[in-house]
Amino acid sequence: MNDYSIFLRAFEPDDYLLINKWRNDKKIQEKTMGLIRYVSTEMEKVWAHDKMLNNMKEIYLAICSIDTKEMVGYVSINNIDLINRKADGGGIVIGNEIYRNGKTLIDTSLLLFEHVFDHLGLNRYSGVCLETHIDSRIMMEIMGFRLEGIELESVYKFHKYHNACKYVLLASDYYRILSENGYSELAVAKRAKVLRNKLKNN
Repeated sequence: MNDYSIFLRAFEPDDYLLINKWRNDKKIQEKTMGLIRYVSTEMEKVWAHDKMLNNMKEIYLAICSIDTKEMVGYVSINNIDLINRKADGGGIVIGNEIYRNGKTLIDTSLLLFEHVFDHLGLNRYSGVCLETHIDSRIMMEIMGFRLEGIELESVYKFHKYHNACKYVLLASDYYRILSENGYSELAVAKRAKVLRNKLKNN
């Protein structure tokens, strides 16, 4: 049984206020794949309301602290295809700086994988991150994602084009790592050390 520091829940009506604050935080948006844009609270409210009601093709979930019950970030599952049993990850956004640590990211990922593979019954879960965002690449790989390829100059941010890394986690890989206790704190820490040295030196 995992001792999680966070839990996931569906969006609630007032969540848009925190989401809007984080969306307008340049430091957070610098690490995402999307365009940096400023969004009004009214637009955010409409967006969040739509995510609460329309969850067949995409699911947005609040990341909340076990201790305080406050929302500290959010995560999404996008482009859900139940016929081909696959979906894309929308990335993990941690808005509260106190929770921007490996424990929160790993716990969020594991709860997300449980929903993707156990509850939705999907076989393939994809993710994309900037090639220059080493921390995201390390997180992807320590959690079992395989690098499928590099999308050349596919993201325009900060006055230039960036390459993006396309990753995929298959259900068979997830269940194998789970059965081998590969998501334990010690196993994850060992993989992180190896990957950090590898990616930093490339």
